Amino acid sequence: MLQINKKRLKKLWQFIILVACFATVMMLFMYSNQLNNRNYKMLYDQTESLSRVILRQAAAAAHDAIANDDIESLQRLVANLQSEDLILDSAVYDIRGNIVVNSVGAMPLEQLTGLNTPLSVASIGRLQLVEPIADNGNVVGFLRITLEHGDVIKVASNRLEQSINLVRAMILVAIVTGALLIFTFASRKDLWRSTFLLKNNDS
Repeated sequence: MLQINKKRLKKLWQFIILVACFATVMMLFMYSNQLNNRNYKMLYDQTESLSRVILRQAAAAAHDAIANDDIESLQRLVANLQSEDLILDSAVYDIRGNIVVNSVGAMPLEQLTGLNTPLSVASIGRLQLVEPIADNGNVVGFLRITLEHGDVIKVASNRLEQSINLVRAMILVAIVTGALLIFTFASRKDLWRSTFLLKNNDS
């Protein structure tokens, strides 16, 4: 009876160890996915913050021009912003929300935001940033840019994904290596001897 209980306890312990190892591997893969998502969000927030810094600087430069109705300076400003590869278009609005100037070939705001496209397809990968044009709290207009946000973080996110995949591959390699070590260094004679002893005990 005691021998049977020992066998059952041994099998139960082996089952617990197997489940624990499997759960650990699954947790490692889940953690790698969470790490990838956190890094992606960090990149998203960081690029948005940097873009807003540039937008605030441009809005500060546009204050005197819009206050003095200097349309030529405003047109140069939006043209310079659009010349950046990651900015699709830009526009300046007055205090009532009417367009003062916009970049060449700028699409309607409704199209850029996906309001008039099925499933908002036009807005995918794009981010609208708006900054008030103000001085000492006196708002005279607004500056808007359309940021190609998907292109901004595409390269960095690809590198992060490669790093995460490398970690996953290392986990799999560690598992396979452990299995090979166990198979290589486990003595077959001991295995045969254990099997023989078990048969003798049973008899």
